[in-house]
Amino acid sequence: MSLPKRQHFVAQMLQARFTDDDGKLYFFDKRAKDRGVMQTTPTNLFVERHIYSRINKDGTKDPALERFYSGIEGRANQIVDKIVAAARAGSVPSLTTGEKSEWDNFFHHQWKRSPDFHENAWALADFENSLKNAMADFERDFRPLTAEERVFFQSEEGKARMRQNAKVGALLDPGNLVAQVLDSRGLGVVRIGQLNKSFIIGSFPIVKLANPGTPELAHPTTEMWFPISHDIAVTPAGMKGTEQIVIVPDEKHVRAINLAIASQSNAIAGRSRKLIESLANPR
Repeated sequence: MSLPKRQHFVAQMLQARFTDDDGKLYFFDKRAKDRGVMQTTPTNLFVERHIYSRINKDGTKDPALERFYSGIEGRANQIVDKIVAAARAGSVPSLTTGEKSEWDNFFHHQWKRSPDFHENAWALADFENSLKNAMADFERDFRPLTAEERVFFQSEEGKARMRQNAKVGALLDPGNLVAQVLDSRGLGVVRIGQLNKSFIIGSFPIVKLANPGTPELAHPTTEMWFPISHDIAVTPAGMKGTEQIVIVPDEKHVRAINLAIASQSNAIAGRSRKLIESLANPR
């Protein structure tokens, strides 16, 4: 089996649902503002080399996490198809219990896997302190580090390897809070009513909207919005086991979600150059 070097952090099957009629995406990257809005395909967007590969002791790469994500995406793709088709027909998708569980799992991991999320979650200062503590704990519980081990752990190569492996380990076991919140709620689906309006997709594609003073994910007023195509977005909403669909008649809500995604993402993309330009340079 070939080693997947180019690893997408936003699923290609999602990106494909935001393309124009030619299968292209207009995108803007805040880190390269001088390049303006450009055009590309889902194959070449939201992708990095070995972003999810664990680095072995001999320097080789282990892409187990990438393959784990690929499995989740494959199962979620059919569920997204079902949600989108139902919404465009004006009905709820009637997901089975198993499908809802698979969808929650995909939602959870797509949120956590974005570099825009985990570059903040694993801050360098925290990592440096954690490394020092881990070295001290090892020497206390097992044995003194050898001179060679100490040099490696303090080298840039060693730090990079351990930081990467810690990130991969955390992504494989991202915790239960988000999963519990998703499981406790039903499914809300929003469809844009205006043909000339659309959602964007971002490098951090799921946005949390919370009232001031109540930022907790589990708070009933906290919303999580996830556009899954240019005209459909989903949110955990209502009581567990329920589904609801809303047709948005105007662009205010759509614009609010797009602005929130653009604010938290390093890069954004969509089917409309005009829309991406307006979000790249908001007034």
